[in-house]
Amino acid sequence: MTGRGREVYLGSWALALAGLALVLASPAAAQDTAADGVTFARDVAPILQENCQSCHRPGGMGPMPLVTYEDARPFAPLIRDRVENRRMPPWYIEPGIGVQDFKNDISLSDAEIGTILAWVDGGAVLGDVADLPPPLEFDDSLAWKLEDHFGRPPDLVVASPPYTVPAEGLDHWYEPTSYVEGLDEPRWAMATEIRPGDVDSRYVFHHANSALASSAAGKDYDLFPDDSGKLIQPGQRIRWAMHFFPAGRVVEDAHIELGIWLYPPGERPEFEVSHVSWLTDPKPNRTVLQQDSPCWEQPAPVPLDSPECTVETRLTDLVLPPNGLATQQGIHVMPENVRLNSIRGHMHMRGRYQTMEAIYPDGRREVINRINWDHKWHTAHQYADHAAPLLPKGTVLIVTAQYDNTVNNPNNPDPDQWVFFGRRSADEMGHFHMEVTWLGDQDFERLVAEREELVRQVSPNVEDGG
Repeated sequence: MTGRGREVYLGSWALALAGLALVLASPAAAQDTAADGVTFARDVAPILQENCQSCHRPGGMGPMPLVTYEDARPFAPLIRDRVENRRMPPWYIEPGIGVQDFKNDISLSDAEIGTILAWVDGGAVLGDVADLPPPLEFDDSLAWKLEDHFGRPPDLVVASPPYTVPAEGLDHWYEPTSYVEGLDEPRWAMATEIRPGDVDSRYVFHHANSALASSAAGKDYDLFPDDSGKLIQPGQRIRWAMHFFPAGRVVEDAHIELGIWLYPPGERPEFEVSHVSWLTDPKPNRTVLQQDSPCWEQPAPVPLDSPECTVETRLTDLVLPPNGLATQQGIHVMPENVRLNSIRGHMHMRGRYQTMEAIYPDGRREVINRINWDHKWHTAHQYADHAAPLLPKGTVLIVTAQYDNTVNNPNNPDPDQWVFFGRRSADEMGHFHMEVTWLGDQDFERLVAEREELVRQVSPNVEDGG
């Protein structure tokens, strides 16, 4: 590559595009410019309908309904705190650091935050009831979230074997196997979604990983870029890794469903996506299946415990002392050019934040994103197509996790405990889940050129890379 700035592949372009499209004020500035007399009926109720009531309603997963004025008024100070600190709606990408353009961004705009703050600070008044929007109607069935996007249910549904979760006790892990049925030829998937198999399963479900997808509280689906997909084989083995937690009553048929949306027969995307997990945490000595091994073929030509199917991982230590802090870093050198399609952090209750930073081959450093952590939400942040980071071969990614075992961590159940690495929610770990596309030099150069051209189109005065 030649030319000044040819290796600025992510934040500079993404932030430039975002800045050209939209000028944002701070929440305080938005509050200062809010019209006098902000009311619930005219100004706040539409924001709650669009952003909050899918969870905060009778029968929803939110701790209290926010459907009516009578619902919301007693919680006005709490609403102010959660909104001002961007804890609700749950979107934990740190504003102003790294890439900010995502397909599934559910955060409030600064203007919406300013409106809510002005409402609370102005006395949280109702206003004219004639200004209230019509109430929303909700479907409490376990609908597929991507069904609205595609206009159809998934083409394939694979269910995990059932598992009985007792009424009381600690964490349960279940790792059974299923197989893809209903295909007579290889097909390409354009999206996958995992959901609890029924209402009872929803209350004991914490998270699940499969050979094709992963899910957790707050994370539902993977919508691949328009030019990408995953290849699905007839009879493909699906190995589940599920985490359940007792919820006060026995659930005898707890199970998970994997929905797969397919490209038309005979059609394949330009690129294949891959799932990787980049560590910031220690892993115990154990063996894990390699997804590119013959073990994933069906029928499997070799036993699952054969050397072709396993790889040893390394044991190191993670110790959080009582009322203490800890930081871990993992360093990963990109073996090929890569496009990052989505990023999802993973920590437990002592986690505070994770960052991903790139050191480019020319020595420059740039933060891709910082994810502020809340163990209740495991969102996969899906980059907008024009902002997905493009990293050349040899880029060094530094992934950092910070843990807070003090009273300053609002999610910490007990700061006086020693905390070690482990799978339980009371233990700790940290890593990034990523959906990526590995790229050859020619394809990488083409995507870089397209990104540069997009910047020139929206702002002719912006030079390449800047």
